[in-house]
Amino acid sequence: MPIFEFRCQACGAEFEKLVFGNDEVECPNCQQKQVEKLMSACSAKVGYKFTATSNPKGGSCTGCAATSCSTCH
Repeated sequence: MPIFEFRCQACGAEFEKLVFGNDEVECPNCQQKQVEKLMSACSAKVGYKFTATSNPKGGSCTGCAATSCSTCH
């Protein structure tokens, strides 16, 4: 799935967004459209083990900078 991480240039909030094609992205915090795409960490599941970049708590999130995710934070 095309989920990307962004940082709002107006308020500094970091968030993830599912983006298709040329969808316009706006900050969920302040609704501004001046956002920058961040480099995302990826992970892979091999058999029953997760790689070092995956969520250590076993959730479905990986490498995000979000602080509102109750699965990994």
